[in-house]
Amino acid sequence: MPISRARKEDLVAQYISLLQDSAGIVVTEYRGLSVAQFNNIRKRMRDVGAKYIVTKNTLLKIALNEVGMAVPEELLNGPVAVGFASDNLPGTVKALIDSVKDAELLILKGAIAQSTIYGPSDLETLSKLPTLDELRATLVGMVVQPMASLLSLLVAPQRDVVSVIASYVREKGGGDEAA
Repeated sequence: MPISRARKEDLVAQYISLLQDSAGIVVTEYRGLSVAQFNNIRKRMRDVGAKYIVTKNTLLKIALNEVGMAVPEELLNGPVAVGFASDNLPGTVKALIDSVKDAELLILKGAIAQSTIYGPSDLETLSKLPTLDELRATLVGMVVQPMASLLSLLVAPQRDVVSVIASYVREKGGGDEAA
């Protein structure tokens, strides 16, 4: 049964909204997956903050054009489901790679981020990139570590003086009362 024009417009609007809120998308072929396997993939995608939906290829192409993203003709053929990565494209790719291990029929076709199209061979490398949270943690560590070292250097003379005085008091038999 054909889809009405109004429904097609709704789907394009939904795809545009998802694309605008996404750091990128991962395109998969889901032919032959059971409902349980598909729902398991959706759960994994939700766990990393992504959405995984079956798309209409021609309508997705229209939406990609609308938001100015590359339109990969070779990725958008056959039964396609798309993972929309909110801000964690590497995590989304990793979740789908893990899903392939459980559902052998799932095929990773590629990914699109901004105007770059990644093929299936690039996805493994993409999955190994650090997430945004990991990059932030690394940056904070790089900023905090020198400050902690500087603070340690500034406090060291006072700490040494206190240690010498405490040692002198113990040596003279003053004990805890003198301190």
